[in-house]
Amino acid sequence: MAISNDKEILVERIKELVGWNVNPARLKIHIDTTDWMRIVRGDIIRLSCGDYLVKGNMREPRFGIDDQPKYWVFSAVDLRDGSEKIVKTVFHEEFYAHIGILRIRCYRNPVKEGEVLKLVKGDNRFMQGFVCNDTMGNAVRVVDFIKGKSFFQYIPLIEKSHEEYFYEDLPNILWKLRESFLAIQFLHENRFCHGDIRNDHIIVESGTGTYRWIDFDLMQDVSDFDLWSCGNILSYAVAKGLKTFDQVLKGSEFSDKVKLSLTAEDASAFYNYRIMNLKKLYPYIPIKLNNILLHFTIKPIEYYGSVKEFIEDYSEMLEATFPMVATDSKESNGSAK
Repeated sequence: MAISNDKEILVERIKELVGWNVNPARLKIHIDTTDWMRIVRGDIIRLSCGDYLVKGNMREPRFGIDDQPKYWVFSAVDLRDGSEKIVKTVFHEEFYAHIGILRIRCYRNPVKEGEVLKLVKGDNRFMQGFVCNDTMGNAVRVVDFIKGKSFFQYIPLIEKSHEEYFYEDLPNILWKLRESFLAIQFLHENRFCHGDIRNDHIIVESGTGTYRWIDFDLMQDVSDFDLWSCGNILSYAVAKGLKTFDQVLKGSEFSDKVKLSLTAEDASAFYNYRIMNLKKLYPYIPIKLNNILLHFTIKPIEYYGSVKEFIEDYSEMLEATFPMVATDSKESNGSAK
């Protein structure tokens, strides 16, 4: 049940929880979230499960430019207990992505995200939340806020040379990513996909160091989209960030011999400006690890048939190449299921 409809009581509750002095006459309560552009900081979103005070819009990084606001997603406070929440209203977006010559339709499905949230309840590899309807029946998702940094932010903060990072940090990161990939396999085994696997959609939780997937509302009509996206995550981890042809060819980090060795076939099939054949840049990368990356190039040595097949190859590589960190990493990022 929502708390009292009386704005005076709402104003008192807001002051108690966040210390804001709100004019009752200006307090807006939204019972229909269809027109989410009208919802602003200081408003209340009223759902079937309670009232949520809007603190602002959530933002996400886009490569090479400032963080972009997600106008349909709100940082909010649950007025029942003061907990931080993310409130995701319904947004029907459609666009196309490309893997090599394939053109893939991507579209948002809030109902699917709600079903995934039910499936992964209690599994700490995933964000936690539930669907709560507004008066128009919109499937609004209310999600627990996870304190931490995205994987996209986390990796560059490791202030070491690539070689130091490779030997000192990457083994543990790769084992933790195995748990994240197994989480995607769990979704596939239950006939779901993630749909939007990106480096900023893994949150490295503060305190625990657990890697947690967020944002499940995107869909495609091809199951391989998740698989190829896992290749992007692995490449980002191994390279210690994004390694583009332009960056390498114009920079001073690599020798002319390395630069001349690069060809179009070393590129990622997903993003042809990124280098996937990373052993050409860092010769100490083990062959078994680099061979996995080569499955995700424009002209791969061979294709993985499923996420499960990828994980089997990945797990074999870890056991053979980085066996000493297996136990610690599994314990620190295990599933609650």
